[in-house]
Amino acid sequence: MLLNEISSYEQYESMKHQQEYWDRKIEEIIMQENMKLLPVRRFSYGAAIVYSYDERYVFKLYPSFEKDQFEREKEALEAIKGQITSVETPELIAAGNFEGWDYIIMTQLKGDLLIDIWDGMTFKEKQSLSERLGKTIKEFHQISAVNLKGLKVEWDRFIQEQLLNMKEHHQNQQLKDYLYEELDSYVKEETIDYHPDLKLLTGEYTPFNLMMNKVDGTWKLTGVIDFADCFVGDGDYDLLGPILFMYKGDEELIRRFLHAYGYGENDLNENFRKKLMTYTLLHRYSDINYFISLNKRAGAVRSLEELGKVFFGFG
Repeated sequence: MLLNEISSYEQYESMKHQQEYWDRKIEEIIMQENMKLLPVRRFSYGAAIVYSYDERYVFKLYPSFEKDQFEREKEALEAIKGQITSVETPELIAAGNFEGWDYIIMTQLKGDLLIDIWDGMTFKEKQSLSERLGKTIKEFHQISAVNLKGLKVEWDRFIQEQLLNMKEHHQNQQLKDYLYEELDSYVKEETIDYHPDLKLLTGEYTPFNLMMNKVDGTWKLTGVIDFADCFVGDGDYDLLGPILFMYKGDEELIRRFLHAYGYGENDLNENFRKKLMTYTLLHRYSDINYFISLNKRAGAVRSLEELGKVFFGFG
C-alpha cells in the first residue's frame, strides 16, 4: 500500500502498529535520500511516525491530511535555528515528499525524555528544572513572531472559536456534570486576552517533549523537541503544560517556574490564576478529567473556582 492511500485519520490509526510496513517505508525514504541503510529504531511516544536513524538523525512522517503540521514544524525549526542558547533544539537537515506524504530529517537530541525519569528525580532536581524551563520558554517567546507567516493563526479568531466550541469539547471529554454546568458562568470574555503581544507557542511544553541528561550527576533539562503544533499567540497559553502535567499543584515548583519566566510575586494573583484556568478550559487539547487524575487534591474539588486554586496553587 502506498502512503497516499492512507487518506483518513481513522485509517492511519488502524495502521500505526504495523511495524514492518513503517520499517519498509522508512527504508525507502532513506534510499530516496541516497543515504546508507543504517540501523533504524522507531520511537514509542507520540501520535506521529518517528524513527531514529543511526542514533544521529530523526525521520518524521506527516500524513497528507496533516500537511499543516509539516509546514509548521519546518518553519519553526528554521525560525529557532541559532536563536535558543539555553537548550538544544533539533537542526533541520532535509525535507521531502514520498508517496504523497511529507517528511523531515533532523538531528537527534541525546538524552532521556522527562516522562521516563520524572518520578525518580529528587525534589531539588525538580526545582532546578522548573527554573530552567521557565527561562527556556521565555527565550522561545523572545523570538520575533513577525516573519512567522506559516505559523500565524489569527489568535483572536482561534481563541474565540475555542470559546464557542468549549461546551461541546468538554461534553465530548465527559467532564463531570457539576463542573460542566459552571462553564458558562466561570469563563468570562474579559479574562481572555484577544490582542496580546504575539509569541511563538508550542502549547506543549510537556514531559513528552523535554530532553534530560545527567550533568555532574544531576538531571538537567538539555533539549526541547516537537514543533508540529506551533503557532503564535498569548505567551501565557504556553505555561499550562508544565504546571498541569508536571507540577500537579505543587506551589513551590509552580512559583519557581513562573518567577523564572518573568512573573513577580505580585503578578501571581486571582486574576492571573483565572486567566490560566480559562486558557486550560479553552485549550485545544484540554482534558480536565486527566488533569484531575494527576493531582491528588483535585478529585475532591466540586467547583471550577476551587479546581483553579488546586491546579495553579496561588491567587
